[in-house]
Amino acid sequence: MSLLGLNDLQLKLERFCAYQERSLFEADKKLRTLTDNEKIITTVIKALFVRGFLNENRFVDSYVQGKVNQKRWGKKKIKNGLINHKIPTNLINKKLSEISPQVYQKNLLWLAQKKIKTLKKEDRDYYKKTKIMRFLYSKGYTPNDWEGIEFKDLFSS
Repeated sequence: MSLLGLNDLQLKLERFCAYQERSLFEADKKLRTLTDNEKIITTVIKALFVRGFLNENRFVDSYVQGKVNQKRWGKKKIKNGLINHKIPTNLINKKLSEISPQVYQKNLLWLAQKKIKTLKKEDRDYYKKTKIMRFLYSKGYTPNDWEGIEFKDLFSS
């Protein structure tokens, strides 16, 4: 049971959502830590949508842009993160298709070059290629993404 009233909960969640873009899943999860009253939860969530504090499109845009530009994640990892936020698949696919192919390829190459710098010079090219591919896979890139890359060229640079 909550000791906070409806207005207090609404203000608390408005501040929570104003700090950074939040998904419905995050807002609901936060609200459930504060109260177990389903009617209040529904009322507050509706009010957050009406007042513009919650917006799934805005959240997905922010999430995708942040992960591509800051973390340099691949589409697979971004998609899994959005699925964890309970975002509809059609919205996820739409936003992922809007990622610039040039930026995506540039990020992949940057990550590959970053990984090369950490590898031992004595390792054979095959082992280096395997380690780089494994690293890129962990960042959410798939074999289709690095299909045109000639890894031997990366080793010489």
